[in-house]
Amino acid sequence: FFGPPHSTDTVCPWLPCRPAMAVAVAGDGAEVQDKIMSLPQLQSLMKKDPEAYEVEFDQQWKHFASMMEIFKLKPQKPNSNFGEQVMFLAHVAPSFPGKNDALPSLIIGVLDEHYEVMHSSMRQTLVHALILLRNRNQFPCIRTLPLYFKLFNASDKGLRTQIFAHIVKDISQMNVKGTNQKSNKDLRDLFFARLKDNEAEVSRRACAVFISLYRKNIWRDAHVVNLMSAGLVHPDLKISAALAHLFLGNKTKGLEGILEDSDNEADEEVQDVVQDIVGAKKTARREKRLKRAKRAAQKAVGRNKSRADKSTHISFVAIDLLHDPQTLAERLLQRISKSGEPFHFRLLLLHLTCRLVSRHTLLLPNLYPYMLKYLLPAQKDVTQVLACLVEACHMQVPPDDIRPVVLHVMKTFVNEVVAAEVIEVGLNGIREVCARSVNILNEEELADLAGFRRFKNKGVQMAAKGLINTYREVDPQLLHRSLRGREATMAISRGDIQAPEYGMTLVSDTIDGLELLVAKKMKKRSADDGEAADGEEDAKADKDQTSEINAKQMMSEQVLSSDDFKRLRKLRLQKSVELQLGRKRKAVEISDSSDSEDEEDSDEDGSDGERGLPGRMPGAMSGAELRAAPKKAKTKAQRLAQVHGGRTDYTEKLLEKRKARKGGKTNNETKRNKPLFMTMDSFKVRKKKAQTAREKTNTMKKHIKTLQKTANHQKVRRK
Repeated sequence: FFGPPHSTDTVCPWLPCRPAMAVAVAGDGAEVQDKIMSLPQLQSLMKKDPEAYEVEFDQQWKHFASMMEIFKLKPQKPNSNFGEQVMFLAHVAPSFPGKNDALPSLIIGVLDEHYEVMHSSMRQTLVHALILLRNRNQFPCIRTLPLYFKLFNASDKGLRTQIFAHIVKDISQMNVKGTNQKSNKDLRDLFFARLKDNEAEVSRRACAVFISLYRKNIWRDAHVVNLMSAGLVHPDLKISAALAHLFLGNKTKGLEGILEDSDNEADEEVQDVVQDIVGAKKTARREKRLKRAKRAAQKAVGRNKSRADKSTHISFVAIDLLHDPQTLAERLLQRISKSGEPFHFRLLLLHLTCRLVSRHTLLLPNLYPYMLKYLLPAQKDVTQVLACLVEACHMQVPPDDIRPVVLHVMKTFVNEVVAAEVIEVGLNGIREVCARSVNILNEEELADLAGFRRFKNKGVQMAAKGLINTYREVDPQLLHRSLRGREATMAISRGDIQAPEYGMTLVSDTIDGLELLVAKKMKKRSADDGEAADGEEDAKADKDQTSEINAKQMMSEQVLSSDDFKRLRKLRLQKSVELQLGRKRKAVEISDSSDSEDEEDSDEDGSDGERGLPGRMPGAMSGAELRAAPKKAKTKAQRLAQVHGGRTDYTEKLLEKRKARKGGKTNNETKRNKPLFMTMDSFKVRKKKAQTAREKTNTMKKHIKTLQKTANHQKVRRK
């Protein structure tokens, strides 16, 4: 319905030919011949020269008006002639300015009045006509939206999908070249009113429009985000879950059957075209269709690839644009506390609530006791609950609120009774919580957790060492002297590291880490000048003081470039790693890490490595990051090597035993090595051959009794 106007020698693909009227056409000669034309032919002629066919258009309009009155009498009956007439006028009405305003009103009126009892084919034809008129900008978009939302209640899935795709595409095209603030505001208010509708299908479609336009970067301002946030407490679970996924930045879209169908509609169309053409006779028209289908498929692949690239990182834009996150978090927590809804849905809203607490540094004291009852090793998806706990922690949360939860995790997860994977998950969760908050553990508790570095499981050892490395940077004074490391010990002795306190904020006179950049430049300058390295230890303190002074001067006199900030980031990361390692890094380690950091700087998300540095806002946390590291699958050669390594080679053992003993062979070895013919001629063998049947039976019975007595005994290897 949306293609170019038909030529005079073609027939409309969706309408059969029927006579329109007799039109006098002049031939090459002088005689005049009457020709009966079809509606598509008349449609093409009217588009080319509207002024010459005004009389014919008036006749067709009167015919349409009479057919409309007849159709209103029995709207439940399909009428193909009326459908042809409607589509004909929808194509030619834009060429006649006087009648183009009346046609949409008539179609909207008959749909609004009879859509419930109307036949599905007629309903779809009238909607197609409205879409065609709207694509030619014959009326504003908001004029048909109330009708479309009524049609969403119709039991016609194809019609609902088509209307939804048209609404999203129409609003997207409206905002491509420019933005009309007044029309966008009216549309937003209309969709928001429909979002609060009692009809589930209507409210879901309104929510789907908001989500689609947000993901297409059409409606992405603070006003739209705050309108969508009202849907998070909607009683419909599908609406609330879809918006929660949107605010969390998940790939999952939600609203099954609405968003996925609209996104995959173009891909399915390409597949249908290719399936129809493959195996058929090759013609010029089919080859052109196949080329178009291939181009569309390539565009679809590129579109899906760009979506996948964009969705690799988590976006916090929607959460950061909220005006009142405290009230929203309280309402979400109030909804989560009710146990009437599914567990996975409540877990999703819990994750969103904790993300709000983290991004806006909110105080929600009732959140932590609520999570306490779900922090058990046997709880389903316990790693996700732990991730929610981690995200709900920040520097402004009082330690008295978090400490009971952390102690509960220590008692239930980190003990020698549970499995090694459970201990690893608990240590990882405690490490992340302590990295985001202060004054959670004391020296005794930290020493107990650090003792798991000698646990027999390697994953537990790595998790315990990760906790130790975190405290080397955050608060090394709580660690035992043997666990602090050289760099942290020297920093404590110099007074560079102070114990963190709740409510204390570190204020710096310069950019954090700028003195490291100045010291690096001074070292490079001195190396270029060829200065001697005498008295290095004495000059180190002087260099630190001069670097701090020069950092203040540089900040006030020079403008740092992007390359300077990249070097500054590298130096801060190097210092953080050295504190965690407890020593200076080797030259090989520095070169390897510098190469990897160069690759990170080329990416947009290269700053994710700074998550643990001071002054950085904590990022997102998932259950997969806290989960125990899976065991690497071994290859077949590695498995065979392990099997052969566990076997015992008794041949070598016997040879060693024979070499070590004194004397010759034993009697048993001599008998075993006796020639076969001598054995066959021995007294025992000749006696067995001479046995009668009764003697053989008695011997067999004795043998069976002996086997029954010694059946469970371990077999003795022969000597």
